[in-house]
Amino acid sequence: MICNEKGVLPHSEYFFFTPTELYKQHYYCVLNCGHFYCIEGYRIRREGHTVPLLICIIEGEFHLEYENCHYTAAKGDVLLIDGAKPHTYYSGNRCEFIYYHFTGSFASQLTNHLISRNKSPLFQSENSLPQYTMANAPIEQLCRGDYVSDMTLSASIYTCLCRLQESCEGGFSPSAAGNTVIAESLRFIKNNLSQYLSLELLAEKASLSTCYYAHLFKKEMDISPIEYIAKCKINIAKSILKTTRQSIGEIADSLGYSSSSSFINAFTARVGVSPLKFRNSTQS
Repeated sequence: MICNEKGVLPHSEYFFFTPTELYKQHYYCVLNCGHFYCIEGYRIRREGHTVPLLICIIEGEFHLEYENCHYTAAKGDVLLIDGAKPHTYYSGNRCEFIYYHFTGSFASQLTNHLISRNKSPLFQSENSLPQYTMANAPIEQLCRGDYVSDMTLSASIYTCLCRLQESCEGGFSPSAAGNTVIAESLRFIKNNLSQYLSLELLAEKASLSTCYYAHLFKKEMDISPIEYIAKCKINIAKSILKTTRQSIGEIADSLGYSSSSSFINAFTARVGVSPLKFRNSTQS
C-alpha cells in the first residue's frame, strides 16, 4: 500500500494486519508496519492511547519529542515509543526508516521496561545490523507482494525487542567514560572467571575506589559486580555439567571456588537443585 501522508515520498509503503485472537491474547502481533522515505514536513503528533511503536533509522535524521525530552536519531539508531504516552516525531531534511506498531501480551510492559533500562527511548549501538536485518526481512517480503504470517511478524518484533534488551546489557558507548570502564571490567571478568575475583581487585583494575566502582557497575548493569560474577560462573557450570563428565571438584577448581562444597552451595542456592541433580535431570 502506497502512503500519501504529508512529507512521505511516493515510493514509501505500509501494510495493515488483523491478527487472530490467539496472537492478541498470548503473543506479540503487528498491527501495521512500513518502509518510509520522508522529507521535511513529515510530522506525527499523538496524544497517547495507542500501541507501542518501534522505528529503525536507515538513513538521515529523525526527531522524537517524548516525556518532555527531545531525541535525535540517525542511521542505525532505534526508537522505541510507548504509544500510551503523548509523543511527536518528525523527519529531518531527508530520512528513511522502517517501523512497526505492535501489541500483544505484556507488549506495553516490556516496552516501558526497555525504555527504563536504557534510560531513553533512543537505542544506539555500534552494531545495529542484526536488529535492522530482523526487522527489515518481513517488510521486504511484503513489498514484494509475498505473504507473511502472523507467526513471522510476531517472531520478528519479539526478536527485535530481545536485541534491544541485549543492547541495554552490553551495548556500551566508547564516548561515555563510565561505560568504557565497565566494558573493560566485563572483559576482565570474562577472561578471569577461574580466579577469585573480589570487589577490591575489580576496583583496583578499574583505578577506582571500591565504593565508586560498585556504584558505577550497578548503575550500568543493574546488578552488583559480585552477583554478576556469581551468575556468570553458574551459567558456565551449567554448560560444563551438561556437556562434559568433569567431576564436581574439577568444575569448582576451574571456576575459582575455594572448595567443592562452596560450589555446591552456591549452585544449589541459585538453581534450586544440586549440580549432580542438574546434570542428571532434563532441566536446561
